[in-house]
Amino acid sequence: MSKLNRIPLVLLMSSLAVGCAEQNIKPTTVLCPLLGATAGAGIAAAAGDDGDEAGPLAAGAVLGAVAGYFICREKPAEPVPATPAPAAAPAPAPAPVAPPKDSDGDGVIDPNDKCPGTPPGTKVNAEGCPEVGETLMSLQGVNFEFDSAKLMPESTAILDHAAEVLGQQAAVSVRIEGHTDSRGSDAYNLKLSDRRAKAVMDYLVGKGIDAGRLTSQGMGEGAPVAPNDSEANMAKNRRVDLVVTKN
Repeated sequence: MSKLNRIPLVLLMSSLAVGCAEQNIKPTTVLCPLLGATAGAGIAAAAGDDGDEAGPLAAGAVLGAVAGYFICREKPAEPVPATPAPAAAPAPAPAPVAPPKDSDGDGVIDPNDKCPGTPPGTKVNAEGCPEVGETLMSLQGVNFEFDSAKLMPESTAILDHAAEVLGQQAAVSVRIEGHTDSRGSDAYNLKLSDRRAKAVMDYLVGKGIDAGRLTSQGMGEGAPVAPNDSEANMAKNRRVDLVVTKN
């Protein structure tokens, strides 16, 4: 067989040998080895003699095919470095929890206080309501005309505040106690204080306080809070107290 006749066979064998080594056959897998085998066989033919020996020709074709395969072979893609995940933002600090509020300062927090607005210093039970027998308010400055149960104009602001407090203490009933200083006889002062206590009760009822929550009683001069030895002390003794009878 002449060199020219052996070339196609050698090219075919070389291409098949290299192409079959690649499982996924692509154009570059076959075409490049064919071109390489052709070039390799041509170089071997040009360099060889005119004999029938096919060895050099085949070897050139194979070497050319292998060279063409590796030249055109797809290079593996370089690994793309992973982009580091962004650092997580720090969790916001929890909002501070406000302590339970005790608006009237009686030691019972507002959600549990059934008697809000208790005056400062008043002894209360577990529900925030004044204890029976406690003085809810002592109305210093509630004045009356001389030898009379008629309220003086300056007393109304104090009594309006008392009505507001009683309005907040809906579960509380009180006894309105009238007190006098020591001037005058005991019997006279007892009657005068009784009339004045009733005058205060009528005023509070007129401000919307349920009369069923109120009683009145004159105490005369029998329960002073200061000695009756000066005008200032006697003014302290002329007072009206709101004493808790029910809660």
